[in-house]
Amino acid sequence: MEEKKTSENFMVKLAAFIVNKRKAFIALFALACVYSAVSISKVGVVNDLTEYLPETTETRQGLDIMNREFTTFGSAKVLVSNITYDKALALSKEIGDIRGISGVTFFDQEEEHNEDEKLEDTYKDASALYSITFEEEEDTELSQAAMAQLRETLEGYSSYVYTTVDKDDAAALKEDMRVIVVIVIFIILVVLLFTSKTYMEIVIFLAVFGVAALLNMGTNYWFGEISFVTNAVGAVLQLALAIDYAIILFHRFMEEHEDKETIEAITVALSKAIPEISSSSLTTVSGMVALMFMQFGIGMDLGRVLTKAIILSLLTVFLFMPALIVMFSRAIDRTVHPNFVPTINFWGKFVVALRYIGVPVFLVIVAAASKYSGLCPYIYDVNSVESSRKNEFMASKERIQETFEVTNTMAIVVPKGDYEKEGKILKRLEAMDEVDTALGLANVEVSEDGGYILVDKLSPREFSEVAEVDLDLVRALYQFYALEEKQYSAFMKNLEDYRISIIDMVDFIYEQKEKGGIEFDDELSEEIDDLYDAMCDAREQLEGEEYDRLVFTLKGPVEGEETFAVIDRIRAMAQEYYDKVYVVGDATSNYDLSTSFRRDNVIISVLTALFVGIILLFTFQSAGLPFLLVLTIQGSIWINFSVPYLASGTMYFLSYLVVSSIQMGATIDYAIVITSRYLDLRGSMADRKKAVVESLNQSFPTIITSGTILTSAGFVIGSLTNNVVIASLGKTLGRGTLISIILVMTVLPQLLLLGDKLIDKTELTRTVKTGQGKEA
Repeated sequence: MEEKKTSENFMVKLAAFIVNKRKAFIALFALACVYSAVSISKVGVVNDLTEYLPETTETRQGLDIMNREFTTFGSAKVLVSNITYDKALALSKEIGDIRGISGVTFFDQEEEHNEDEKLEDTYKDASALYSITFEEEEDTELSQAAMAQLRETLEGYSSYVYTTVDKDDAAALKEDMRVIVVIVIFIILVVLLFTSKTYMEIVIFLAVFGVAALLNMGTNYWFGEISFVTNAVGAVLQLALAIDYAIILFHRFMEEHEDKETIEAITVALSKAIPEISSSSLTTVSGMVALMFMQFGIGMDLGRVLTKAIILSLLTVFLFMPALIVMFSRAIDRTVHPNFVPTINFWGKFVVALRYIGVPVFLVIVAAASKYSGLCPYIYDVNSVESSRKNEFMASKERIQETFEVTNTMAIVVPKGDYEKEGKILKRLEAMDEVDTALGLANVEVSEDGGYILVDKLSPREFSEVAEVDLDLVRALYQFYALEEKQYSAFMKNLEDYRISIIDMVDFIYEQKEKGGIEFDDELSEEIDDLYDAMCDAREQLEGEEYDRLVFTLKGPVEGEETFAVIDRIRAMAQEYYDKVYVVGDATSNYDLSTSFRRDNVIISVLTALFVGIILLFTFQSAGLPFLLVLTIQGSIWINFSVPYLASGTMYFLSYLVVSSIQMGATIDYAIVITSRYLDLRGSMADRKKAVVESLNQSFPTIITSGTILTSAGFVIGSLTNNVVIASLGKTLGRGTLISIILVMTVLPQLLLLGDKLIDKTELTRTVKTGQGKEA
C-alpha cells in the first residue's frame, strides 16, 4: 500500500511539473518542429527492397559486386499494338535513330538471322515488340533525354512502355500519399466528430498528431536512409497506432474537469494517464520490436521508425498536449456538445446470450484458420503482387505478356580471366530448355559468319581475315605487340604460330593509334574506333576488375519451386568450374527472400506473442488471462491470412510479416480496454453478465474510434495507391484490424465470461480471507 501511494505521489508531482512548465515545453516543441521540418528533406529514401537483403545472401553479395565492377545499360521493352509490320519496321528504325539509344531488336525480314530468330518473337497479332538498349546507365542525363524522346516518338501509337529508366516510384508514391493523407484526415475528422465530447478536442487532437508525425519524419534523418515502405506509411500508421493516447488523456481530463478547475483537472488527469497510456503502449511497441529481429532488413527499418514514432507520440501527448488543453480551456468549455456515441447494451446482451454457441464456433474457425493460413501461397516478387490500381510499369508488363513471353534477366558472376571455363558454362546454359539467351565475353561474335568470338586467340593470318586488314601490317602489329609485352619467344618461333586474343589485339591497336605510334588511313581508323567502342560496351557490361559476368535470360515465372530448382541446377553447374560463383537476378532475390521468410515468420510470430503475453501477465497479474487475449488476436491474424487461400489468391510475404506484427501489437489494445473494464466492473457488480454488458458499452467509444481509423487508413491506402507493396500492406492491415474488432467485440467477452473461474484461479496475487473475516 505504501509503495502504491509513493508511486501515485510521484506521478502527481511529475504531472504538476509538466503542467507548470507548459510554456517551456511549448517552446521546446516549437524548436523541435523547426529542426524536423528542415531535416525532412535530408532523409534518404531507398526504393529497392533488395538493399535490405541480409549481407550473407548470395543475391546481396552478387549485387554488391555487380554495382562495384560492372556497368548495366538502361533497357526498355515497348509494345505497340494495332500496327502493320511495315509500319512497325519503320518505327523500329526511327527509334534506333534516337540519340542515347544504342540498339533496337526487331525482326527485319530483309536481313540474315540466326535460325533461332523468328518473326513471331517480335511481331504477332498486329503487335510489335521492341527490345531497346540505351547507350548509358538508366539514371544518366543522356538516357533520361532518350527516354523522353522515345515517348514523343510513340505519341499517336497505342503503346505500352515497360522500363525502369524513367520509373520514379518515390515521386508516384508521394503523389498517392498526398491524396491518401487528405482522405485519412477527413475520416479522422468524421470519426472524432462522432466520438468527441467537445468540438475543440478535435483541433487539439489534430495539432498533437501533426506535431508527433512531424517530429518522427524529421528525426528519420538520424538513420540516414529509410525504405520507401516506411517513408510512405509511417505517418499514417503512427497516427492510427497512437491515437488512443490522446483520447485517453483528454477523456480523463473531461472527467476530472466536471468538479475541478482546468489546471488541477489536467494535473490529476495526467498523473492517472501516464501509467495507463505507458502500459498500453508497451504491447504496440513489442510488436514493433519483434519486427526488428527480422533477418530481412526491412523489419529493422520499419520497426525502429515506428517504435520511435510511438515514443514521440507518447512524449507529445504527455508534454505538449497538456499545454494545449490549458491554452484552449475556454474554447473546450464553450464547444461541449451532446454525446453522439450510442449505448450498445443490446449488443452486450446479444453476445452474452450466444456465449455457448459463439465460443465453440470461434474455436472451430480458429483451428481451421490456423491450418489454412499455413497453406496460404506466398509470393516474393514485387512485380507479381496484384493491386486495385496498376501503374504503367505493371500494366505494360501484363499487356506484353498477353502476346509475347517476358523473360527474366539473370547473371552469373565468376572470377575473372578464364574464358575457356566461361565458354563452357555459356554453351551449357544455351543448351538448357529453360534458358532463352546467354551472353558473355566468351561468346561475343566479332565476324559476320560467326566463326570467331571476342576472346579467341588468332594467328596473324586469321586476324587479317577477320579485321580485313593487310597481312603485312598485321604481322608488324603482332611483332610490335610482342615487344611491348616482352614476349620475346615470338621472335624465336614462326610468327604465324604466335596467337593473340582478338580483345587484347584490338586494345593494343587502339592504344597505339591514340598515341600516334602507328598511323592508319581514315577508313581503317574509323573501323578500329567502331570495333573498339563496341568492345568497350561489351567489357563494361561483362568484365570487371576481379570478376566477369555471364548474362542469361530465363524463361517462365520469376519465382516458384520449379524456377528455384532451375536456379539450383545453374548454380551447381557453374560450381563445377569455380569454387565461388554468384547467381544474381530477380529469381535468386525471390529465392533468398523465401528462405529468410521462413525464419522471420517463426521469429516474429513467437516473439510478438511472447512479448505481448509477458506484458499482459504483469499488467493483469493473471496467468490465464493473457492466454484468452492472445488467443483472440492470434485467431484474428490466422483468419486474416486464411482469406487469400480460401479466395484462391496469394499473399505478398512482406505484408504477412509486417501486418501480423502490427495487428497483434496494436489491436491487443482493444482487448485490453474491454478486459480492464470487465475486471473493474466485476468487483463492484454481483452479476458478471451485466459486468460484461457494461464493459462493452464503456469500451465501445475507444475501440470504435481507434479501430475505425486504423481500418479505414488501411483500406484507403490499399485502394488508392498504385504501389503494389504499399497497397498490399494497406489492404491486409485494414482487413486484419476489422477482423480483430469483430472478435474483440463478440468472442472476447464470451471468453471472459466462460473463463471467469480460470482468471480467478490463475491470479498471481490472490486475496485470501482468514476464518475471522480479516484479510491475510
